[in-house]
Amino acid sequence: MLRAETDTAHEKIDELNAKVKTLELSSTSKDQEITSLTHRNELLEKKLEEYEEKLEKLKGLEHDESGARGERESLLRKVALLEEEAEQNDKQLKETTEKYAKRVFVLSNGLGFVRSMSRPNTSSAK
Repeated sequence: MLRAETDTAHEKIDELNAKVKTLELSSTSKDQEITSLTHRNELLEKKLEEYEEKLEKLKGLEHDESGARGERESLLRKVALLEEEAEQNDKQLKETTEKYAKRVFVLSNGLGFVRSMSRPNTSSAK
């Protein structure tokens, strides 16, 4: 009877040792998985930081670009206004030149008339 109890106890010990080994293997496997996931998490966090930095740079470029775009539009409006002003100035210059030319013509014709009136008529003296 004592022998049977001893055999049963040894069987229990063997079963429990097998369970301990299984649990140790499972624990080691879980530890390796945790280590792997921790490493992967660190890599992902680094990538996230890199992408966040790139995003900030791109946002900065977008602001620079939108500022440049606004400045470009402003300059285009100024150019359009200056072109319009230049056209108006050209028109005024042309009108002024025409008026001046007419006055010079009128004055020169008037002077010619006055000169012809003040000259003695040589054709009748002959």
